[in-house]
Amino acid sequence: MAKFYRAENGISWLKITWLELAEYSSNMTPICDECLKDLIGYNDIVLIPLLNQAYCHECGKKVLKRMVNYPEDRPYAKSKELFWLDYFGLDDNTAEGG
Repeated sequence: MAKFYRAENGISWLKITWLELAEYSSNMTPICDECLKDLIGYNDIVLIPLLNQAYCHECGKKVLKRMVNYPEDRPYAKSKELFWLDYFGLDDNTAEGG
């Protein structure tokens, strides 16, 4: 089940399973958008709405740490965040630190 988080830098992300990613994308063999590792069977995929990309847990944490929360990106980031929250039936008040 998808969970919503907000990193220390304010960037939002979701922890999802490979099946949730596969169901959304209609791709039953998803791969990490950073290292290209096969994500089949993973239950801790990092989905970053601002980038609209999914990562293995290790790469996702690295990507989140190097991202900058630019003010000019916030309206777009919020719209992507709202899309994914709606898709998974979550709301932004459920954000956990991470």
